[in-house]
Amino acid sequence: MMHPLRVSVRAVCYRENTILLAEHRDERGLWYIIPGGGIQHNETLDVAFKRELLEETGGEADMGDILFVREVIADELDTTYLPKHLHQIELFVEATNFRQVTEASELDKDQIGMVWMPLNKLPELLFFPKTMVKALQTKSFDRIYQGHIL
Repeated sequence: MMHPLRVSVRAVCYRENTILLAEHRDERGLWYIIPGGGIQHNETLDVAFKRELLEETGGEADMGDILFVREVIADELDTTYLPKHLHQIELFVEATNFRQVTEASELDKDQIGMVWMPLNKLPELLFFPKTMVKALQTKSFDRIYQGHIL
């Protein structure tokens, strides 16, 4: 059985001292990720960026450069919260000039909304990728490819 590689785009959007996060709730309580999702077949990165941002936040933004890339290989992690056999490459892309244009239309599973989170609160949250909290807080990314991180 072939398990396709999934590529997703995530919109890193700052406003003053806050960052835009997708808020989720499950049995762990509240948890947070950078909004975004899978790029569809024959869909370009910039089109996926716009579509995912609109679906999950009801907003639009200008796409900037790729800030960093991470991989997630579920079979190599001790978490039961990821889909079995998931192998995902995530492109974290700068998003500027965010504007709210409508309501979020297609929330992800367990997503309850979006929130502008103060950067100083990031370390207290159940947030993924946890290893990138410092870099996201300081807006300083030492290298693009961050590897297989949670």
